[in-house]
Amino acid sequence: MKKWLALLLIAFLVVPLSAGCGQKQETKSKAAVIKPIEAPAEEEESDTEETAAPASPAVVAPAASVPAAAAPAVSAPPAPVAASETQPSETLVVADFNSGEKPSNLGGNFGSWNRDPSDPTQFCKEAFDNVTRHGESGFAMKLNYCVDSPNPAYNGFWLMLPNLDATKYDTLSMWIKGDAQAGYTTVLKLELKNSAKQVGRYYISNITDQWQKISVPLSDFKGLVDKTGLTELVIVFEDRMATNKKGTVYIDDISLSKK
Repeated sequence: MKKWLALLLIAFLVVPLSAGCGQKQETKSKAAVIKPIEAPAEEEESDTEETAAPASPAVVAPAASVPAAAAPAVSAPPAPVAASETQPSETLVVADFNSGEKPSNLGGNFGSWNRDPSDPTQFCKEAFDNVTRHGESGFAMKLNYCVDSPNPAYNGFWLMLPNLDATKYDTLSMWIKGDAQAGYTTVLKLELKNSAKQVGRYYISNITDQWQKISVPLSDFKGLVDKTGLTELVIVFEDRMATNKKGTVYIDDISLSKK
Protein backbone atom coordinates (compact mmCIF):
# COMPACT_ATOMS: atom_id res chain seq x y z
CA MET A 1 0.00 0.00 0.00
CA LYS A 2 2.82 2.30 0.83
CA LYS A 3 4.37 1.60 -2.61
CA TRP A 4 1.18 2.77 -4.35
CA LEU A 5 1.09 5.93 -2.32
CA ALA A 6 4.73 6.60 -3.20
CA LEU A 7 4.02 6.08 -6.92
CA LEU A 8 1.00 8.41 -6.82
CA LEU A 9 3.07 11.06 -5.10
CA ILE A 10 5.82 10.81 -7.71
CA ALA A 11 3.20 11.01 -10.50
CA PHE A 12 1.71 14.19 -9.03
CA LEU A 13 5.16 15.74 -8.80
CA VAL A 14 6.29 14.76 -12.35
CA VAL A 15 3.19 16.15 -14.12
CA PRO A 16 3.61 19.76 -12.90
CA LEU A 17 7.32 19.68 -13.72
CA SER A 18 6.66 18.51 -17.25
CA ALA A 19 3.96 21.10 -17.63
CA GLY A 20 6.37 23.75 -16.41
CA CYS A 21 8.96 22.70 -18.92
CA GLY A 22 6.38 23.02 -21.68
CA GLN A 23 5.58 26.60 -20.68
CA LYS A 24 9.24 27.50 -20.72
CA GLN A 25 9.58 26.09 -24.21
CA GLU A 26 6.61 28.15 -25.40
CA THR A 27 8.17 31.25 -23.92
CA LYS A 28 11.42 30.53 -25.72
CA SER A 29 9.53 30.04 -28.99
CA LYS A 30 7.89 33.41 -28.53
CA ALA A 31 11.27 34.96 -27.90
CA ALA A 32 12.40 33.65 -31.28
CA VAL A 33 9.60 35.65 -32.91
CA ILE A 34 11.49 38.86 -32.03
CA LYS A 35 13.63 38.42 -35.15
CA PRO A 36 10.80 39.45 -37.50
CA ILE A 37 10.46 42.59 -35.43
CA GLU A 38 14.00 43.48 -36.53
CA ALA A 39 12.85 43.46 -40.20
CA PRO A 40 11.21 46.90 -39.97
CA ALA A 41 14.54 48.13 -38.70
CA GLU A 42 16.11 46.85 -41.92
CA GLU A 43 13.34 48.51 -43.92
CA GLU A 44 14.04 51.76 -42.11
CA GLU A 45 17.65 51.48 -43.25
CA SER A 46 16.53 50.98 -46.83
CA ASP A 47 14.18 53.93 -46.43
CA THR A 48 17.13 55.94 -45.25
CA GLU A 49 19.05 54.96 -48.35
CA GLU A 50 16.09 55.93 -50.51
CA THR A 51 15.84 59.21 -48.66
CA ALA A 52 19.52 59.75 -49.24
CA ALA A 53 19.05 59.20 -52.96
CA PRO A 54 16.75 62.24 -53.37
CA ALA A 55 19.26 64.13 -51.28
CA SER A 56 21.77 63.81 -54.09
CA PRO A 57 19.52 65.75 -56.57
CA ALA A 58 19.19 68.32 -53.83
CA VAL A 59 22.95 68.60 -53.97
CA VAL A 60 22.84 68.71 -57.75
CA ALA A 61 20.45 71.61 -57.60
CA PRO A 62 23.01 73.84 -55.93
CA ALA A 63 25.54 72.51 -58.41
CA ALA A 64 23.19 73.50 -61.22
CA SER A 65 22.82 76.89 -59.63
CA VAL A 66 26.58 77.35 -59.91
CA PRO A 67 26.49 77.21 -63.71
CA ALA A 68 23.48 79.50 -63.52
CA ALA A 69 25.59 81.89 -61.49
CA ALA A 70 28.37 81.37 -63.99
CA ALA A 71 25.97 82.19 -66.83
CA PRO A 72 26.40 85.94 -66.25
CA ALA A 73 30.12 85.36 -66.62
CA VAL A 74 29.44 83.58 -69.90
CA SER A 75 27.04 86.31 -70.94
CA ALA A 76 29.73 88.84 -70.06
CA PRO A 77 30.87 88.77 -73.74
CA PRO A 78 27.66 90.65 -74.63
CA ALA A 79 29.15 93.50 -72.61
CA PRO A 80 32.02 93.74 -75.11
CA VAL A 81 29.40 93.43 -77.82
CA ALA A 82 27.70 96.43 -76.30
CA ALA A 83 31.09 98.14 -76.28
CA SER A 84 31.63 97.21 -79.91
CA GLU A 85 28.22 98.66 -80.66
CA THR A 86 29.29 101.79 -78.87
CA GLN A 87 32.35 102.08 -81.07
CA PRO A 88 30.39 101.92 -84.33
CA SER A 89 27.99 104.45 -82.81
CA GLU A 90 31.00 106.80 -82.82
CA THR A 91 30.96 106.53 -86.62
CA LEU A 92 27.78 107.45 -88.45
CA VAL A 93 27.54 106.34 -92.08
CA VAL A 94 25.83 109.17 -93.95
CA ALA A 95 25.91 107.62 -97.43
CA ASP A 96 27.74 104.61 -98.84
CA PHE A 97 25.62 104.35 -102.05
CA ASN A 98 25.84 100.54 -101.87
CA SER A 99 22.16 100.00 -102.57
CA GLY A 100 22.50 101.65 -105.99
CA GLU A 101 19.39 103.71 -105.32
CA LYS A 102 18.05 106.57 -103.24
CA PRO A 103 17.75 107.55 -100.40
CA SER A 104 20.98 107.76 -98.40
CA ASN A 105 21.74 105.69 -95.30
CA LEU A 106 20.09 108.42 -93.23
CA GLY A 107 17.02 108.50 -95.46
CA GLY A 108 17.94 111.74 -97.21
CA ASN A 109 17.55 112.48 -100.90
CA PHE A 110 20.51 113.47 -103.08
CA GLY A 111 21.35 114.52 -106.61
CA SER A 112 23.26 116.90 -108.86
CA TRP A 113 22.62 120.61 -109.35
CA ASN A 114 23.65 123.38 -111.75
CA ARG A 115 23.93 127.13 -111.33
CA ASP A 116 22.35 127.74 -114.72
CA PRO A 117 20.46 124.72 -116.13
CA SER A 118 19.79 126.67 -119.33
CA ASP A 119 23.52 126.91 -120.09
CA PRO A 120 24.61 123.67 -121.85
CA THR A 121 28.29 124.51 -121.32
CA GLN A 122 28.01 123.95 -117.57
CA PHE A 123 26.55 120.87 -115.92
CA CYS A 124 26.96 118.15 -113.32
CA LYS A 125 25.47 114.69 -113.72
CA GLU A 126 25.45 111.96 -111.07
CA ALA A 127 25.39 108.18 -111.59
CA PHE A 128 25.90 105.05 -109.51
CA ASP A 129 29.07 103.17 -110.48
CA ASN A 130 29.73 99.57 -109.43
CA VAL A 131 33.03 99.29 -111.30
CA THR A 132 34.97 102.20 -109.88
CA ARG A 133 34.05 102.06 -106.22
CA HIS A 134 35.64 101.98 -102.79
CA GLY A 135 35.38 98.49 -101.35
CA GLU A 136 34.69 95.11 -102.83
CA SER A 137 30.96 95.50 -103.36
CA GLY A 138 28.21 98.04 -103.83
CA PHE A 139 28.44 101.33 -105.70
CA ALA A 140 30.22 104.66 -105.65
CA MET A 141 28.78 107.99 -106.76
CA LYS A 142 30.18 109.14 -110.10
CA LEU A 143 30.08 112.89 -110.79
CA ASN A 144 30.60 114.11 -114.35
CA TYR A 145 31.01 117.88 -114.23
CA CYS A 146 31.79 120.78 -116.52
CA VAL A 147 32.36 124.41 -115.56
CA ASP A 148 34.10 125.28 -118.81
CA SER A 149 31.66 128.04 -119.75
CA PRO A 150 31.94 131.62 -121.02
CA ASN A 151 29.56 132.44 -118.17
CA PRO A 152 30.18 132.25 -114.43
CA ALA A 153 29.80 128.56 -113.69
CA TYR A 154 29.56 126.29 -110.68
CA ASN A 155 27.65 123.13 -109.94
CA GLY A 156 27.94 119.93 -107.99
CA PHE A 157 26.22 117.36 -105.79
CA TRP A 158 23.85 117.81 -102.84
CA LEU A 159 22.94 115.40 -100.06
CA MET A 160 20.12 116.14 -97.62
CA LEU A 161 20.69 115.56 -93.90
CA PRO A 162 17.71 114.95 -91.57
CA ASN A 163 18.22 118.00 -89.32
CA LEU A 164 21.11 115.99 -87.90
CA ASP A 165 22.52 116.74 -84.45
CA ALA A 166 26.26 116.37 -85.07
CA THR A 167 27.49 117.71 -81.73
CA LYS A 168 28.87 114.30 -80.68
CA TYR A 169 30.95 114.04 -83.87
CA ASP A 170 34.03 116.04 -84.76
CA THR A 171 35.04 114.84 -88.24
CA LEU A 172 33.48 114.54 -91.69
CA SER A 173 35.11 111.87 -93.87
CA MET A 174 34.70 110.54 -97.40
CA TRP A 175 36.60 108.54 -99.96
CA ILE A 176 37.38 110.35 -103.21
CA LYS A 177 39.29 109.86 -106.46
CA GLY A 178 39.56 111.41 -109.90
CA ASP A 179 39.22 109.68 -113.25
CA ALA A 180 42.60 109.56 -114.97
CA GLN A 181 41.11 109.15 -118.46
CA ALA A 182 38.33 111.72 -118.23
CA GLY A 183 40.43 114.17 -116.24
CA TYR A 184 39.50 115.73 -112.91
CA THR A 185 40.04 118.74 -110.71
CA THR A 186 42.37 118.37 -107.76
CA VAL A 187 40.41 121.01 -105.82
CA LEU A 188 36.73 121.18 -104.89
CA LYS A 189 34.65 122.77 -102.16
CA LEU A 190 32.58 121.15 -99.41
CA GLU A 191 29.69 122.96 -97.75
CA LEU A 192 27.75 122.05 -94.63
CA LYS A 193 24.44 123.79 -93.98
CA ASN A 194 22.20 123.87 -90.93
CA SER A 195 18.61 124.80 -90.07
CA ALA A 196 19.78 128.25 -88.92
CA LYS A 197 20.85 128.99 -92.52
CA GLN A 198 24.52 128.91 -91.57
CA VAL A 199 26.93 127.63 -94.24
CA GLY A 200 30.33 126.18 -93.40
CA ARG A 201 32.89 125.93 -96.23
CA TYR A 202 36.05 123.90 -96.68
CA TYR A 203 38.26 123.29 -99.75
CA ILE A 204 39.61 119.82 -100.47
CA SER A 205 42.89 119.76 -102.40
CA ASN A 206 45.38 117.19 -103.66
CA ILE A 207 42.76 114.87 -105.14
CA THR A 208 44.44 112.10 -107.17
CA ASP A 209 43.37 109.26 -109.44
CA GLN A 210 43.66 106.83 -106.50
CA TRP A 211 41.12 106.30 -103.73
CA GLN A 212 42.03 108.28 -100.64
CA LYS A 213 40.19 109.12 -97.46
CA ILE A 214 39.60 112.79 -96.82
CA SER A 215 38.90 113.69 -93.18
CA VAL A 216 37.87 117.23 -92.29
CA PRO A 217 37.38 118.45 -88.71
CA LEU A 218 33.93 119.96 -88.34
CA SER A 219 35.58 122.92 -86.64
CA ASP A 220 37.31 123.70 -89.97
CA PHE A 221 33.98 124.45 -91.66
CA LYS A 222 34.21 128.20 -91.24
CA GLY A 223 30.83 129.86 -90.85
CA LEU A 224 29.15 126.81 -89.28
CA VAL A 225 28.68 127.59 -85.59
CA ASP A 226 25.65 125.49 -84.69
CA LYS A 227 26.03 121.76 -85.36
CA THR A 228 22.76 120.67 -83.72
CA GLY A 229 20.70 120.73 -86.92
CA LEU A 230 22.67 119.89 -90.08
CA THR A 231 20.43 119.90 -93.14
CA GLU A 232 22.66 119.49 -96.19
CA LEU A 233 26.10 118.49 -97.45
CA VAL A 234 27.13 120.01 -100.80
CA ILE A 235 30.04 119.29 -103.14
CA VAL A 236 30.87 122.24 -105.38
CA PHE A 237 32.87 122.44 -108.61
CA GLU A 238 33.82 126.09 -109.25
CA ASP A 239 35.13 127.51 -112.50
CA ARG A 240 37.53 129.83 -110.67
CA MET A 241 39.02 127.05 -108.45
CA ALA A 242 38.90 123.92 -110.62
CA THR A 243 42.30 122.80 -111.85
CA ASN A 244 40.52 120.98 -114.66
CA LYS A 245 37.20 122.55 -115.70
CA LYS A 246 35.80 119.33 -117.07
CA GLY A 247 36.14 115.78 -115.82
CA THR A 248 34.92 113.04 -113.49
CA VAL A 249 35.24 112.61 -109.73
CA TYR A 250 34.09 109.62 -107.65
CA ILE A 251 32.97 109.83 -104.03
CA ASP A 252 32.05 107.04 -101.62
CA ASP A 253 31.46 106.16 -97.95
CA ILE A 254 30.61 109.56 -96.50
CA SER A 255 30.55 109.47 -92.69
CA LEU A 256 30.71 111.43 -89.46
CA SER A 257 32.98 110.22 -86.70
CA LYS A 258 34.34 110.94 -83.26
CA LYS A 259 38.08 110.59 -82.87
